[in-house]
Amino acid sequence: MSHIPQRWHGSNQWYFVTVVTINRTPVFEDKHRCKQLQEAFRITRKHISFRLAALIILPDHWHGLILPSEDLSIGDIVGSVKQNFLKMLNYKDTKQTCWQSRFLDHRIRNEEDFNRHVEYIRLNAAKHEYVGKDEKYPWCFIHSEPFSGMNSC
Repeated sequence: MSHIPQRWHGSNQWYFVTVVTINRTPVFEDKHRCKQLQEAFRITRKHISFRLAALIILPDHWHGLILPSEDLSIGDIVGSVKQNFLKMLNYKDTKQTCWQSRFLDHRIRNEEDFNRHVEYIRLNAAKHEYVGKDEKYPWCFIHSEPFSGMNSC
């Protein structure tokens, strides 16, 4: 019996997610791999609908602030991004992966919670000492208008 709780899926909910590589392998130390992960998000976005308010790619994990469309779960999106990235690595064996099998998610509760997680993403590279406190990290993206065209989050 698993002690891991079931995911709760609500419609029109933002999620803060953390996706980690197996054994914290620094897959994304290479800027080419960072670009491939960004491309995996673009490919996923072409096939399934979601909003991405913020993303940071660190050497052994990434954080995103994601809003799935009504007919999708956060797992659908994360799974698709992970698979699209693996395809770019040309993994022949479907069991071969660079990802931990599970990911962490937090359902955003309100605007204050949303803003707190955007700020967490913005400061995460400095927290891990990849850049100085006021330096811009090249693999951090924060959408300037994540709610444009939406009635509410």
